[in-house]
Amino acid sequence: MTEHSVVSPEKRIGGLNRNYLFLFLGAVFIGVVLVVGTALLARPYQFLGSKIDPPLPASDFTLTDQNGNPYHLADYQGKIVLVFFGYTNCPDVCPTTLAEFKQVREMLGEDADQVEFLFVTVDPERDTAERLAAYLPTFGEGIRGLTGTPEELEPVWKDYGVYWKKVESDSAAGYLMEHSTRTYAIDRSGNIRVTYLFGTQPGSILRDTQYLLSEQEG
Repeated sequence: MTEHSVVSPEKRIGGLNRNYLFLFLGAVFIGVVLVVGTALLARPYQFLGSKIDPPLPASDFTLTDQNGNPYHLADYQGKIVLVFFGYTNCPDVCPTTLAEFKQVREMLGEDADQVEFLFVTVDPERDTAERLAAYLPTFGEGIRGLTGTPEELEPVWKDYGVYWKKVESDSAAGYLMEHSTRTYAIDRSGNIRVTYLFGTQPGSILRDTQYLLSEQEG
């Protein structure tokens, strides 16, 4: 005669309870994940630079690029524009920033054509179009140098809050220029949305730029 094991009702109920408990905990876990995920998606993007809130309309200007052609900022609405003010005889800050522009542009890949990289001089006495054309290729393609007469540049410097001062020096470069070192990010609609202090990591500028590229013009 074959013996059959008999499971007590208490054990059967205990097993069922454990199964229900696992199902319940699984459902709670999924619910928490969904709630957290929804909250993260709903949270506004946090810029890694200094956010301008509310955004400021970027003052339009017309200057001359390194090829001798007129450059109208308004013609590039619909793109992201990164603007830095400096000069070609700068010993440190300017070449560092331009090297970072090169990195950002390379990391953007196919999206690089949707971003303007501008280097606006604070030293028009020396930074002619020809000088800019000889200097900028060191930092790859895609960086546009802008110059003009002091009369053309002064309102641009003023509108963007650019500080500059000529400082006499014994260096081989002659005089130096003290100047502000912020980079300005202008969105597709022509508004200044964020600025970056000197030393901001290229990856941070890249991430913010990619976010601005994802926005619709409006």
